[in-house]
Amino acid sequence: MKVILLEDIPRVGHEGDVLDVADGYFRNYLEPREMAVRATKGAMRDLENRRDAIERRDEQKRKRAQEKVKELRERRIIVKAPTGEGGRLHGSVTTGQISQAAEEQLNIIIDRRDIDIPEPIREIGDYLITAKIYKDVETELPVRVVPIEDERSPEEILEEIAQEIAAREAEEAAAEAEEEAADEEDTEGEE
Repeated sequence: MKVILLEDIPRVGHEGDVLDVADGYFRNYLEPREMAVRATKGAMRDLENRRDAIERRDEQKRKRAQEKVKELRERRIIVKAPTGEGGRLHGSVTTGQISQAAEEQLNIIIDRRDIDIPEPIREIGDYLITAKIYKDVETELPVRVVPIEDERSPEEILEEIAQEIAAREAEEAAAEAEEEAADEEDTEGEE
């Protein structure tokens, strides 16, 4: 049965999409919740009249998603997992765990099916995953996996990470300054 979606429905489609769905799905789920209408000739004309408004709302949603991506680049997700000897995890970190941690720590809802983990996460450490925020808007999220036995809160762990990054940047700046000083001495010695 052809229907027109009246709103965005995760894993189904977006507002204004014309889709084929099962009769029962339409009658029992979409129609009672006023999420879709049958794609009749009149409904299709109405859709064409509303197309500009739908596109404007879609563009606003895309802009909000892109702003969220900029914000998320500065953030890190902390996932606590049970570990054994040598920092190996019992099992692996799942997309569901990452989704839950993102919601708790970043106040953003990311469907677990929109998270891509390039390879299974089976050890504690830092990882980079990809998450779809909206339609074609994706971002890379840094994830740190820590032992579940770690009593610190995510905020304390993030503070420690910030200190590690600041120390690393200071070391790099000092090394660059040493190189520049050595280059200047070499240049002066040649003259």
